[in-house]
Amino acid sequence: MGFKIKLSSSRVEPSLNKTLRLKESMINKIQNLADKKDVSFNYLVSQMLQYSLDNLDESEK
Repeated sequence: MGFKIKLSSSRVEPSLNKTLRLKESMINKIQNLADKKDVSFNYLVSQMLQYSLDNLDESEK
C-alpha cells in the first residue's frame, strides 16, 4: 500500500526543531502537494518521513 496523507493524528508527541537543507524543486513539489491537500508543509514532511521509516527495508534498519 502506498503513502496516504492522514488528516488527523490521535498521537500527540513532543516535537523538536531541526533544520534541513532541501533542493528548491523538492520544496516546491512538497509545498504544492501540501496546498492541494490543505495541510501544512511541516505536517506533510513529518508524515512522509514517518512513512519512510515505517516502510524501510528490514535489512537496512
